Parts: sequence; C-alpha cells; structure tokens
Amino acid sequence: MATIQISMRKHIWMMALLSPFVLGLMLIGKDEMPKQERELRAVWMATVLNIDYPSRPTPQAATLQAEMRAQLRRLKRLGFNAVFLQVRPAADALYQSDIAPWSKWLSGQQGVAPSSGFDPLTFAVDEAHQLGMELHAWLNPYRAAMSLDTLDLAGNHVYYQHRDWVVAYGSRRYLDPGIPAVQDHLLEVVAELVDDYDIDGIHFDDYFYPYPVLGEEFPDSLTYTTYGRTFRDKGSWRRNNVNRFVSRTHALIKSRKPGLQFGISPFGVWRNQQDDPRGSRTQTYTTSYDNLHGDALAWAEQGIVDYLAPQLYWSIGHESADYGHLLEWWIEQTPPTVRLLVGHAAYKVGDNQDIRWDNLEELPMQIRRNRISNRISGSIFFSARSILNSAVGLDQRINDLYAEPSLLPERIMAGTENMVAPKIEQVKESERGPMIVWSIDKKIAEDRLPYYFGIYRRRSDQTSWQLIDTTPFGQGCRRYHYYDDTALQDETYEYEVHALDRAHKSSKVTNGAAP
Repeated sequence: MATIQISMRKHIWMMALLSPFVLGLMLIGKDEMPKQERELRAVWMATVLNIDYPSRPTPQAATLQAEMRAQLRRLKRLGFNAVFLQVRPAADALYQSDIAPWSKWLSGQQGVAPSSGFDPLTFAVDEAHQLGMELHAWLNPYRAAMSLDTLDLAGNHVYYQHRDWVVAYGSRRYLDPGIPAVQDHLLEVVAELVDDYDIDGIHFDDYFYPYPVLGEEFPDSLTYTTYGRTFRDKGSWRRNNVNRFVSRTHALIKSRKPGLQFGISPFGVWRNQQDDPRGSRTQTYTTSYDNLHGDALAWAEQGIVDYLAPQLYWSIGHESADYGHLLEWWIEQTPPTVRLLVGHAAYKVGDNQDIRWDNLEELPMQIRRNRISNRISGSIFFSARSILNSAVGLDQRINDLYAEPSLLPERIMAGTENMVAPKIEQVKESERGPMIVWSIDKKIAEDRLPYYFGIYRRRSDQTSWQLIDTTPFGQGCRRYHYYDDTALQDETYEYEVHALDRAHKSSKVTNGAAP
C-alpha cells in the first residue's frame, strides 16, 4: 500500500491501494436500515398503454429522446442503478425489428416508425450506460394484442402472418404456447435483441399462459390433442411448454452472449400449501404453477435462469399472502446458484384497499427485511411512474433509502478473470472539488480494459470506505478523471478507485504509485 499526502488547502490524501470494498451487514440499532454496497435498484418501465414511456404516443424523435433522458436522469438522482424497459408489450417492438411491427404505444399507430430513424432501445441503452445504469430488455412473449380489434394491427403483425398461431381469450389475443412453431418464432425475437443491442439482460414477467378468465377455458384443446398426448394432463403439458421455452431461451442467450443475464419475475405465489406441501402458507385464487403454468422452482433447480424476481405485491401481515412469509419461502426454495430479487408494488402506495399501503413506510420495511436476509440481491419496483409521479412522497422516501450509491451485484454466471487494476496518478484541488486522475497500463489489451470504475472515499479518521460514485459504462478508457464535488472544505480524504468488468467483478488488490 502506498499512501501519499498532497499539500493543499483541503489536505487531500491519496491512497493507491485498489481492493474490493466489503461492507458487513450490521445493525447498530433494531430500527436502522442495513447498508449494502452491492444492490440492484431497479424499476420496470412499462410501455404498454403508455403507463410509463412514452407518456403519450408520438413519432417525434426529439420528444421521445427528451422523455427517456428525463426519466433515466430522475431515476439516477433517486439512487436507481437499473431499468427494465418493456420492449415487446404485445407482439410489437419498441426497437427496429425485422420480425415485429413498431408499437402503437410508441408512435401512435402500429407499424409506423419514429422520425429520423430513431431507435428508442439503442438510445435508452446508451443513455443508461452513460449514467452508470444497466438496461434490461423486458418482453411479454405470448401476448399478441391487448384487444380483440384487429383493424389497428399492422400488416406484418403475427396475427396476419400466422393467424393459426393466435387465439382469442377474454378480451385479448395470445400466441398459443403449445405450438412448436410459436416457440421457434419467439426464439428468433430474443436472438434479434441479443445480437443487435448492447442490453444487459433479457427479462420475462409473469405472463406465460394468461391469467384465468372466469368461466372461460384457454382455447388450446386442439393443440393439446395434436402435441400433448404423452402428458398425463393438460396442466403438465402446458408447464412443459413453458419450461422448454425458458430452457431454450437461456441456452440461446448463453451461446451468443454468455455474460448477458436472463431472468423472470413470476407471480409471487408458486402454489398454496393446501394444494402442495411444498407451497407457501398463502390463500390466493391464482398461483403461478396452476394457472399461469410457470414453474419457477423448476427453472431455478435446472439452472435455466440467472435470477428470479418474484412479484411480492402484498403487504407485511397481509391475511392471505403475507410479504414476510413469502420472502422467507422464496429464500428457502431458491438454490443459492440463482440470484434472488424482489418485485415490489410501488403502485399500491397510498392507493389500495389494503390500508397498510397508506403507510409510506411499507416499502422501506420490506426493503429492510430484504437486506437483513443476506440473500436478496435487490429490488425492482412497478412501475417508474408510481415513483416519479408519486403524490405521497414515495420518490423522496426511496431517495432516502438509496442516498448512498451502490455497485450492482456480481453476476454469478459471467465475467472476465483477473480484472486489471487502475493506478492513481494524482489528486489535486480544483474549483469543482478534488480531482482524482487514474490510468490503466498501456500494455493491457483492449478486451481487458475495465467496463467502468467505482470511486471510494474516506476521511482520515475513518476506517471504512464509502462508494461515492461510479463512472459511465463501457468507456474503454486508459486514463480517466473524476471531480469529487461532494467533498467538504477543510476535510482530509483518502481515495480508492476500483476497476469493474461487465459482470461487476472488481479489480484485485494491488499497489499503486504516484507520478
């Protein structure tokens, strides 16, 4: 370790030890919020029905750019480090696709592209990475249309291209998951996204087979007769259809981009214990296993997902589905090789029949439980609008929880080895605060350059390091500088800089030298 003091008005110290920062999960008081150095802090940004983005359909590229930029920057200021952007809400696309038509929720008419060749997904990825945030592509694989009206569907919509794949159920249309050609088609959709965009992950939500419509059976009897005769019942066959699709999606992603994450956010109740001894102590009308035919435990046990993010949309103490119990159930049932996140119901805060959601502390209490567990890697909130446009101050409360920045969790299944460590060149005073300058050895190959850097600071009287910021993603720089504009006058600081790869793995301990 080489520590160098620089004589300046602010008495800035420079430390060139470059090691991973490990913060133990310790509770000083029973009501204090535990800290986490690594935590995914994300929102679902829904595009269907213009829930989050864009707030109104428009083909104008400048308007679409401005709104995306504004939402991402506001989320960054609140402490978020990831966004799950819905790019395929209903067999359409929020990106340039050779397979699906442009979404009507983007431009106002399905099949009509934004002006000036604008691609919202490319723009969103670039903007997020500039802010040091991940951008995951969220798909609804099987939903084909949000209504039965087909007049507003573009000519290249799957309904017109393969009408025999599409069925009507309730008030919507769906692709039939039991048809093998449908699965092949959806894999082409995933492959296009993986190959063409620098996204950080592929994400599916809870919609596999649709939520049940009272008194109506999903119309796949003919498909079952054709393809499902070897299965003991239709439910087993349906689950096999979903399981096979999930497995093939995982294999496709890993064959093309091994570091890309693939995960699913299932409905929060797998099965009720009254129907299965392995199930949770819940009493819900719908379960993922029985009604949506999504067997999340099978996906986890087979290792065909990188993470699960069950949608635990109930309050702590809820009579039929208690958040605390479900959290522990998912922790017990999910193998440690699969990362576990939690989906939170931000949309319920201040607006739900369950009066517990009138308490602004409901979500903070849930997050506290997540952090105490040591098993939960972060949270995803539905949805962006519920936080950014909160009428009850949820945005500020979340900001309080996320006041200290966080690195993203290390990816379990991907990453480069022997990440090269940077060398601090100098720390000097400037009008914008201490300027830290570091560099990477010129002999390091381009493919081993860090993906981003974490900047740490501590006062001379402190023993623990605090992450104060991260640099933009994917810069590929050999020399970098950072202004610490939060440094206080007349304080003495030491600094560390950690190099991180695409999998968020940090540089090993090394000794640096001053210029």
